[in-house]
Amino acid sequence: MLYIGGWLDLSKGPQVLHVPDMAGRYYSVQFTEIRRMALILPTSANAPREPRLANYLISVPGWKGTVSQGMTQISSPNNSVLVMGRVFVESDSDLPTAYGLAKQIQLTPLSH
Repeated sequence: MLYIGGWLDLSKGPQVLHVPDMAGRYYSVQFTEIRRMALILPTSANAPREPRLANYLISVPGWKGTVSQGMTQISSPNNSVLVMGRVFVESDSDLPTAYGLAKQIQLTPLSH
């Protein structure tokens, strides 16, 4: 299992999480606010069966804006969110492929 982690500061605006087509590979991305309450857990288990990209908008409550079609909004109760991602690795020979997919899981400001 490969792990990805970091903190989001939503004080300057929402962030967009982009998850590439994982082609059936297990992954999860957990958002946890400061009180350790999980907000939502996007995973391969709740993704559609057909290959697709997944995009999530992470915002604070009361954010006034438009959520693009095909994007799922996740509302955080505050500006600080812990992000923890996981990507399954089947074997040593699978590591480069899994790592390449993990690198494509990206967070970018909505303003970009």
